[in-house]
Amino acid sequence: MKFNDLVSVAPETQLPELVARLRDLATALEDFVRFGPAAIETDVTISDWVAAKRAVPVLVGKMHGHPNIKDGKVGATTELFYVDQGAGLARTFNRWYRLGPALSLSENLQ
Repeated sequence: MKFNDLVSVAPETQLPELVARLRDLATALEDFVRFGPAAIETDVTISDWVAAKRAVPVLVGKMHGHPNIKDGKVGATTELFYVDQGAGLARTFNRWYRLGPALSLSENLQ
């Protein structure tokens, strides 16, 4: 199984769109803090709602240099937003990661 079979990652050409969408989210939250709920305009209503969780892509692997996970211990990242395997970098909600060697699933399934 290949990495791209496990997680959908935006190609480099879509990175500007991701940046714009995240910037829009940050601006909306800043406006809420600055102007309060009365300033929010929306035509969308959700009824009979309940909070739920859904799976999001993350990376799991041995960490090195992480502020909260000891070197060599296995940990999981926050939500994965961008991966550039050629550059050896991944961006999660909290931080950038330099990608070391990937785990070969085929070797570990035998």
